[in-house]
Amino acid sequence: MTLASGNMVIIMKMAYKKGIKKLLSEYSAVVKKDIEYGVECRRKIQNKKLSATDQENLLKDICGQLLVQGRGSKGVGTQLDIIEEKIQEWSIENLERNLDNIGMSDRKTQKLSEILQYVKDNSISDWINALYETGDNVPRMGPKSDDDFLKSHGFYERVPVDRHTQRFLFRTGIIHWYFKSNVGENSKEDILTLFGIGYEEKYRLFQKILVEFCKGFGDDIYILSPIGKLRLSENPGIIDIMIW
Repeated sequence: MTLASGNMVIIMKMAYKKGIKKLLSEYSAVVKKDIEYGVECRRKIQNKKLSATDQENLLKDICGQLLVQGRGSKGVGTQLDIIEEKIQEWSIENLERNLDNIGMSDRKTQKLSEILQYVKDNSISDWINALYETGDNVPRMGPKSDDDFLKSHGFYERVPVDRHTQRFLFRTGIIHWYFKSNVGENSKEDILTLFGIGYEEKYRLFQKILVEFCKGFGDDIYILSPIGKLRLSENPGIIDIMIW
């Protein structure tokens, strides 16, 4: 590495750190509120101390994640209200009885059915913990939905990737930084072709880039939480709260 390129790396690192800190400062109230909720929710899930209301809300959140797949979040609240009118109360039994009547596609209904069966056989805490730990041998909603659900309930090691995340990666130059760092200055790689590959492959690649960015630039950046400092390098999901 030449002296010039070394100086450029230092300048870039300082610029990114400054940018992250500015985002945190700008949205500190939102981030703090989100993390306070998430940390408490995760504690209850991992300790299996969910109240009946907690479990009802988690079932509702699962349905919300499935409803938003393939479409924007606008209108999901209304759809959830319609489901609640039909089932009267958020419970596994009520959802199972009305699976064909809640307005989901066959694919989403099948996913929900499999999740409900797992929760019946185990518990909703068991499903969430298994989803976080391995994701294997448990019914899943989908890559983005799984990660978004986990992040929303305090598992900040998981970072969802959506269109807003992709815009953030491109507009800040993080995509370029990643390829230059891992492929080389002379690479002929056209990063725009990433949009042409399969969804899950593209999703995992974008996720990896954001995780690597947080590891590289966020080790000394942290959020104070009820359980202490949450370092961005270990909790990349926090950046999703800011850029959303």
